[in-house]
Amino acid sequence: GGGGGGGMGDDGDEGEDAAPTADEAAGGTASAPGVVIASGPGGKAARRAMLRRRRANRANLPKKPCDFQVRIHIIEARKLVGQNINPVVNVRVFDQVQPTGVKKGTNKPLFDQMFYFSFHMSPREFLEKVVTIEVMNSRTLRSDSLIGSFQFDTGLCYDFENHTILQKWLLLTNPMDANGGAKGYLKISASVYGPNDEVKRYPKAALDDSCDIESNLLRPAGVELTPCTFSVRLYRAEDVPQMDTALFEGVKKVLGVGSKKRKELVDPYVVMNFAGNKSKTSVLYNNENPEWEEQLQVGCKFPSMCDRIRLRIKDKDNFNKDDTVGTCYLNLSEISAPGENGFLPTFGPAWVNVYGSPREYSDLPDEYDYLNMGILEGISYRARLLVEVSTVLNKLPEEPSPQGIEPADVARVNQYFLRRRGFTLRAAFMDATMLPESVSDAPISFEVSMGNYGNQLDPNLPPCSSTTQPTNPISDGEHYFYLPWADSKPCVSVDCQWEDIHYRLDALNILKSICDRLEANVHRVHHMVEAAAPPAEAARAFIELIDLLRKDLGDPRRQLPDLPSLQTVTPLDRHMHEMRSQELQAIRNEADLLRQSATDIAEALNEAESYTHRLRNLAFEAQNCMPDVVVWMLSNKKRLAYARIPASEVLYSHHTDGTKWMEACGKNCGKPQTVYLKWPPKKDSVSPKCEVPAVLRMVFWFGLEAHASDWLRCADEGEMSVFAETYENEAHLLGWGKTGLTRPHWSDVNGKMRLNKEHFDPPPDGWSWNGEWFKNPEMSLSFGKDTGKSEFVEDVYEYETRIPGTSWSRAKQSWGNVRGDETAHRDETELASGWMWKDQEWTVDTNRACDEGGFEYTLDPSMAGYVPVERNYHLCRRRRWIRRRGRDMSSKKLKKKEEKMAKLLEKAKEGWEYSRLFSTKFHSSEQKIDLVRRRRWHRKLVASGAASAPVFFFQDKDEDDIHHQVTPRMFMSFKEPHRYQLRVYLYQARNIRSSDQSGLSDPYCYVSFSRETQKSIMLEATIMPTWDQTLIFDDVELYGDPKVVAAVPPDVRVELYDYDTIGKDEFLGRSVIKPHIRLDNRNAPRLDWYPIKFFDKDAGELLAAFHLMLNEGDELPFAPERMTAPNDTLYRVPSGIRPVMQLMRVEALCWGVRDVKRCQLLSVDRPHVTISVGGAQMHTDPIKKMKKSPNYENPLLIFQKVELPKEELYMPPLNISIFDNRAFGRTPLVGTHSVIHMREYKRDDKRFQSSLPAPQEVPEVPEVEGGVPAAPSPEHHVVEVKESVGETAGQEGKPQPSTDDALLVETEKPVEKKLDGELKKEVDEEDRKATFVDWWSKYYAST
Repeated sequence: GGGGGGGMGDDGDEGEDAAPTADEAAGGTASAPGVVIASGPGGKAARRAMLRRRRANRANLPKKPCDFQVRIHIIEARKLVGQNINPVVNVRVFDQVQPTGVKKGTNKPLFDQMFYFSFHMSPREFLEKVVTIEVMNSRTLRSDSLIGSFQFDTGLCYDFENHTILQKWLLLTNPMDANGGAKGYLKISASVYGPNDEVKRYPKAALDDSCDIESNLLRPAGVELTPCTFSVRLYRAEDVPQMDTALFEGVKKVLGVGSKKRKELVDPYVVMNFAGNKSKTSVLYNNENPEWEEQLQVGCKFPSMCDRIRLRIKDKDNFNKDDTVGTCYLNLSEISAPGENGFLPTFGPAWVNVYGSPREYSDLPDEYDYLNMGILEGISYRARLLVEVSTVLNKLPEEPSPQGIEPADVARVNQYFLRRRGFTLRAAFMDATMLPESVSDAPISFEVSMGNYGNQLDPNLPPCSSTTQPTNPISDGEHYFYLPWADSKPCVSVDCQWEDIHYRLDALNILKSICDRLEANVHRVHHMVEAAAPPAEAARAFIELIDLLRKDLGDPRRQLPDLPSLQTVTPLDRHMHEMRSQELQAIRNEADLLRQSATDIAEALNEAESYTHRLRNLAFEAQNCMPDVVVWMLSNKKRLAYARIPASEVLYSHHTDGTKWMEACGKNCGKPQTVYLKWPPKKDSVSPKCEVPAVLRMVFWFGLEAHASDWLRCADEGEMSVFAETYENEAHLLGWGKTGLTRPHWSDVNGKMRLNKEHFDPPPDGWSWNGEWFKNPEMSLSFGKDTGKSEFVEDVYEYETRIPGTSWSRAKQSWGNVRGDETAHRDETELASGWMWKDQEWTVDTNRACDEGGFEYTLDPSMAGYVPVERNYHLCRRRRWIRRRGRDMSSKKLKKKEEKMAKLLEKAKEGWEYSRLFSTKFHSSEQKIDLVRRRRWHRKLVASGAASAPVFFFQDKDEDDIHHQVTPRMFMSFKEPHRYQLRVYLYQARNIRSSDQSGLSDPYCYVSFSRETQKSIMLEATIMPTWDQTLIFDDVELYGDPKVVAAVPPDVRVELYDYDTIGKDEFLGRSVIKPHIRLDNRNAPRLDWYPIKFFDKDAGELLAAFHLMLNEGDELPFAPERMTAPNDTLYRVPSGIRPVMQLMRVEALCWGVRDVKRCQLLSVDRPHVTISVGGAQMHTDPIKKMKKSPNYENPLLIFQKVELPKEELYMPPLNISIFDNRAFGRTPLVGTHSVIHMREYKRDDKRFQSSLPAPQEVPEVPEVEGGVPAAPSPEHHVVEVKESVGETAGQEGKPQPSTDDALLVETEKPVEKKLDGELKKEVDEEDRKATFVDWWSKYYAST
């Protein structure tokens, strides 16, 4: 049984061991009726061992009835038959049934749910019970909806080692369809425990293919899998990077031996893995563009539960282990379809892009080399493969791989699939914000590349305008830095050659646009339902949703493009076009029927949501040969952070007549978009960096060169400018001049290429000069470290030296900066204009790695390497003196500041930038230690007629006639920005992360928008903070048409931190929100809940509103009222936006505690419960001795009057905390829980008015000191049972809640109640059996 061979891991190819078979895990071959397990290598001996263990296990069981437990872990399913299914798993053990959750719209759901079943019977009877696992389609749960099932008896599980079937795959079949074959696979773990059996925890299930081998399979007896052969044709590869050192080539060049032709230092071959089988191509030596033209074949059983074909490019190494160049995968779910109308896996011929570590070769170890294994997302383009895949059933490969490909097939591929067309990628950088302080010390530039085009660090590629000008970051005054590009926004251009696959990407973009629109409309209607909108209004919105969907599916502009009559159309293209067309027509027919027959808004919304899943399952393209656009942040020639953007999202599309096809263009083509850069992942990183490397506001355009003129239409209110650029360099040696220069007098920005002004004449074809050369300095150099900050820490270092054996004395250069450069005495430090000292005196900074006196020690200051501990061999020491200064906004100071700024700008016109060395950071003001300087010259180019790419080609006669190619700088210039005002209404957050030992946090927020950041107030000891604060961002400058800004506004980023008195504040999460924008400044926004993310995990919700208003003449709303002291300079959330409050009554019954774990290494013995809601808090008395009685004597807590929002959407959570009462008054926090959605516990007085007694009939519950009620008698408890409300109210001695709104909070979900003699909701028979003893009966039984 089962197919495939050995195991297939992700760590390598050679020496990979096969995963253990099911037979080995069980200790032999199990002879369970109806189940076949793969035969292991033990043969008869293993079978006898299995039988001996079975007899030993069962001999230890008693003969009389005893307790047994069955544990079943449902992990995941794959290859489930059917399309657009909503799978759910029913686990049935004897007469008990438990279902998993429903997973919508997927054939490979992940469940990860555990189930427990308890029995009390004799072992003989128990071990014959049958376990049935059924996978159902939940859309037709009460009809014939079976997808597949699997059965085994408990005895089979009990006979495995440790009585556990561990992470085995079950082959699902349909008993009613004997010839139907496999219906999918389900991965489970199952255990059976009897008396005295040791219970073991399941290991974490692997969700990748590292252990998903077909030999690890349980299948029903009589079910056979179909043999098949997967054939993978590998024609060629392109752009394989260098993998071997060029040391020997350099030696040969020096000695003048060997060929002058550049050697391609890589020896590539490809290894293909599938279902534990492996095959590889031959090795082609010294070839970065290899042409294998070979076919690899593997045999397996079909359908296979392995979903991916892995292709790994490797470099042959004769001395060490072969290096991995890169890895890519082909997902069978994307190149095949199940069912009667499905098709077998097929692919190409098409290019597959390979990603991994950066391409630049280094003789040193590459810290990102592990990314080439395909484990995590690749951060850079590595190569591409031309691949074709086909499948043949009922046949296994007869000849060993690799095999040659027929010459006719090779000629066909070379003729039709290697054609290229010219494409152009353009990008404009509007803003670069949220740069962390760790990257602010050096100039920052950005690179845009596509494939290997645009890679500036690859010396083998011709230059292009793919990088921005290096710019110094400046502070935003609060927490982050930004690049001051002002009115001139840098642009980049990358010319490249790719295959024209518009017919594939146009269909993909049309499907994504329909799906995105539908998802947005479904979310809007969901929000209306959650906000308790009137039913008529919600129904009207839903009808609009369905009408828009029907319109989109019937709109001729959104019809899938017909396949062209080209030889490049593959069989997979035809299958996908047919499948998509049929599915879109089916969705439209169902939407028509839903509009006519929908009666319940909740059911109709679920159906509409299923449409989004079905559309999303169609919106993919397996044969997308366009590489991703990669944006890199560079500093000091190092790659710091990156972002990958699919090319389809920025693709420009057109009709056959050349006009723009808006519906088929990428969603971000020619539109401003926000790009969040990411740090490259570290292999063994325990705590990834929490800050974002940079947030970019960019405009992309990607299309054919023939349509490049459309890019100019994207520059709304901006003008495209192109400038030739060269740098004039000088050194200081007896005065400034050319003497002593280590680079050419005129060069590029890096000083590697001689660029005299005459080298740029004549201009490129199709371009002409507009004016003469002029000095254009980088204005970011005019800003100091304190620019934008309201407070700055001035520092200066005191240096001391000694001769060995003597005491410390002042150094000859006793005062300096952190680099050792000489400065004035601390008391002679000049205070900058516009500032005032906040500290009266200078103080020693001891909050760093130093001794008690603030000193740090080293052997030689030029060697750095300071340490905080003194040694006899140390000859130098230093300590840091600091003094805070703040802004002085008095009129005289402001005038002086303006005068100084004017002088700096006048001086900047000369354009000189100064530095100690060309490799260090430049600044605008000359200092005594500066040894070099440079200035930038520009000359403007304008296009004349049909202009080609502006590239200068020249020959440098001063450098042995070396040929150079130079590309100019590109900018998008704006006359002036538009001014806006952003108001951020921060009201509260719920269920945020706890970072302190108390289980709470001291949260505050950084709110960033455009180039500004503001900070909220800090609240102490809470995970449900209520800031109630308005932040006003005034005079926000945004470039571009306000209508475009209104359509695609910049994001508002809210970051939550926990304040710590010692150490760095801890990151709690981040929320990204689109602000509400109205150009007429009307219709203030409503508060809404926004998710908070801690990396990829949920970390709470934020209740806030964001209003962006155009501030150009129209009247803005009045400022909100101010807070009370000491925050009387801050604003509250205005009354029109803040929730409307009302007095409510909250009742909570704290029954007791169960299964409490240890806290701070000690057992919990005297716990008490604290409940807080809406700012009110109450707590119970401690349990005297939990081991004797785990219930509370005074369990009832009543909040008589609590201010809570009237709208249920804004209802705050109810927080439950357990503390342990220990010696010396210590009360450590044991655990917390938050009841987020309290609407299900709310009592509606209209519904209960007729059955409730008058308010005066409700007996009051006496209270004791501390707000904890005294122990009420049993008749004073508010009890809910299954009788109707009227019957409960009529019971003598049973008091009822008052007619005020009340929230009855229970630790379990309330049991469904009968209203007016009829059930409110139908309950399944299994649910009624499980709840035959209601919650309150259990409570009274326990007391």
